[in-house]
Formats: sequence, C-alpha cells, structure tokens
Amino acid sequence: MGNSLFNINIASMVLDRISADVRRPYERIGLLIGSFLNDGLWVNDIVIGGDSDSETSCVLPADKLARVADDIVRGKIDGRIIGWYHSHPGYGIFMSETDMTTHGKLLQFSPFVIALVVDPAINQFGVWALEPDVGVVQVSSEYIRII
Repeated sequence: MGNSLFNINIASMVLDRISADVRRPYERIGLLIGSFLNDGLWVNDIVIGGDSDSETSCVLPADKLARVADDIVRGKIDGRIIGWYHSHPGYGIFMSETDMTTHGKLLQFSPFVIALVVDPAINQFGVWALEPDVGVVQVSSEYIRII
C-alpha cells in the first residue's frame, strides 16, 4: 500500500462493545462514530444496528440511520458516522460483494469512512478503507492503532 492511506485510531472500548454485540451465531451490523482529525480517523463509539439479522445477512434499517443522524445534529451523539462494522461469524475476515456495495454508499458522503469486519468465531477483525487511485483495500496493521 502506498502512503495515501490515513491512520485509524480505534478506542479499545469500541472493540469491546463490538465484540459483545457480535458474539451471536448470526451476522450483526452497526455504525462507527468518531471524527477525522489531522492525525487520522478516530473511532470513539458505536451505534448497534438492526434486529433483522440472519446467519448470512444483516440490515441497518433506514429509520435507525435517520435517528442516528438526527441525534448527531442535536448533539446527543458526539462525533459523526465514520464507518460501519459487521460480523461474519465463522466465515472469516473479508468484504463480500454486498459489503463492497454497502461501503460504496457510505463513501458517497466521505472518502474517510471505514468498514470493520469481525469474525467472532476466530476473534479477529479487519479494516477496509478507500486508497485513492486503488479502490477499497484491507488496511495494513501499520495504519491501525488501538488506544
């Protein structure tokens, strides 16, 4: 990867909350909340997603997204939507075609959004981001810092 990727700082509390949410035998989804500062993207919180999840798919309902956006505008949530997370329980760490389409929709709002994929069965996660002139790529650990 070139030098065009940005640093990603993830609060350990965020990973703890995601881990607690995805420890189910079906897929889960949620939003990552934070900010983009001079030293990179800061992931400080999550909003747990929908309740219509299945073994191989999960959906963030439009009304939930609208409520989160409203809460951000009203100051009830500190930060902004800077990405999303979802799980692939027992299927590994990857971005499916559907995941790439979902991520592409968020990229319309900012080139600095990330996707965090978790497989709770192996207790691992990966992060994807847009690398200019390349596309959406899995981010190397050298760009990720757990704080």
